[in-house]
Amino acid sequence: MLGPVIAGLGLLALGTVIGLTLLIMVRFGIAARRLDRAISELTGGRLRHPVEQRLEHRRNIKALKNQCGIPIERLSFDLRRLRELIAHSHGSATQQSALRQAYDGVLMDTCRMLDVPHELDRPTAGLERDIERVRVEAVLESRGIVLSRGHRRDQNADH
Repeated sequence: MLGPVIAGLGLLALGTVIGLTLLIMVRFGIAARRLDRAISELTGGRLRHPVEQRLEHRRNIKALKNQCGIPIERLSFDLRRLRELIAHSHGSATQQSALRQAYDGVLMDTCRMLDVPHELDRPTAGLERDIERVRVEAVLESRGIVLSRGHRRDQNADH
């Protein structure tokens, strides 16, 4: 008579332990995701998982090993030079358009070399093209391409 009661209490205790364990695991998972999101927001996404960093590093090394044609340093220099010419250009609309086309061409070559997806080869113009250009510039800068003269990587760390 006492046996079934003890067995029932044992099952109840086991169920409670399992239930509490699952509840703690779910709560911990939610808290961990919130913490990851908060850290990402605070650091601007600069801290990434080590595996992700290694994969990106390997892609960059592979791209450098497989580079053909113009060296990446030359493309980077051309991007800076053309960007400065565009910023200080007071020529005709035709000259400004030619500078932008040349800049986009060098951007596309750089993207091809670093395996960066882009839509600069699509027939777009105006604001849509400017937005794509800015997006591509941001991706290239995150991959280490310096687009502005006088820009230093440790510049932000000093301020």
